[in-house]
Amino acid sequence: MSGTKIFWGQITVVFLIVLIFIWSGTQWTAWRLGFQPQLGPAWFDLYGIPVYYPPALFWWWYFCDAYAPRIFMEGGIIAASGGFLAIAIAILMSVWRAREAEDVETYGAARWAKPDEVREAGLLSSDGVVLGKLGEDYLRHNGPEHVLCFAPTHSGKGVILVWTCPGSFPVRFSC
Repeated sequence: MSGTKIFWGQITVVFLIVLIFIWSGTQWTAWRLGFQPQLGPAWFDLYGIPVYYPPALFWWWYFCDAYAPRIFMEGGIIAASGGFLAIAIAILMSVWRAREAEDVETYGAARWAKPDEVREAGLLSSDGVVLGKLGEDYLRHNGPEHVLCFAPTHSGKGVILVWTCPGSFPVRFSC
């Protein structure tokens, strides 16, 4: 699985863990308070059990803490434990994602060509701009594509790439 898929899966799993634990804390608190009408209307009923909005715990806690502080503390502990579990899961999934990154090369998919790939690319011909050397053979490019030569100032770029006539060796070539 790619690192990106694991990343989005990680975000989804962490979000769901936090949501489930907050909702569990809300439902626990409502159950401990006997589903009193003072809690407000339920979101929906599931087989006769009122189900409240997940963040309702925090609203109730703010307005009703003085009436049942221990019960709200229990609900808060349930909700907060989801955060701690989510952090642990996020770390584990980050390690998993990092291990997937071992397959990635430092420079993306770029790599050095193998000798047979060099031959297939036509870089061993006798014409073209000299790019370098592979064993005893000069690597040359003789296509319509551009060739970029970069090196420090005064390192001989101009001298190396000067041609005496098309198809001949450059005036000077150093490896």
